[in-house]
Amino acid sequence: MTVTTGRVVFVIVALTVFVLDRITKSIVAAQIAYGTEVPVLGHVVGLTNVRNSGAAFGIAQAGTAIFTLASIVVAIGLVVYVARNPGTLWNDAVLGLILGGTLGNGFDRIVYGTVTDFINFHFWPVFNVADSAISIGVVLMIAGYLLRKTPAA
Repeated sequence: MTVTTGRVVFVIVALTVFVLDRITKSIVAAQIAYGTEVPVLGHVVGLTNVRNSGAAFGIAQAGTAIFTLASIVVAIGLVVYVARNPGTLWNDAVLGLILGGTLGNGFDRIVYGTVTDFINFHFWPVFNVADSAISIGVVLMIAGYLLRKTPAA
């Protein structure tokens, strides 16, 4: 394996997402009592300290062990994939978003048994920085695939 700009970006993006996720969750845990909310934009957006034992956005609450294992498998898979495949800068950055989010929530599951969620748009389930990074990464990956797909003749 050679060090490429894409691989460096992959690691930098993943570490940045992981660190931002850890910092924001730590601030929320220290400043907002569990189960309470601090309004940010009236009744539209708030910061709410809640714990989630399931997947992103509170889906499948009973699946902690499965999601912990999935986090480990996905993280290893992403690292192996990027190490074995010379990707584009864009692709590696997008995969870095997904890895950073996976590591952020995986860390919480392994260390605390649950994931701290805190971003609360009242029309959407409560989520965190890691959930956002994974979701944005997956959407960008799908969009990139659809945009570069050649039309049938």
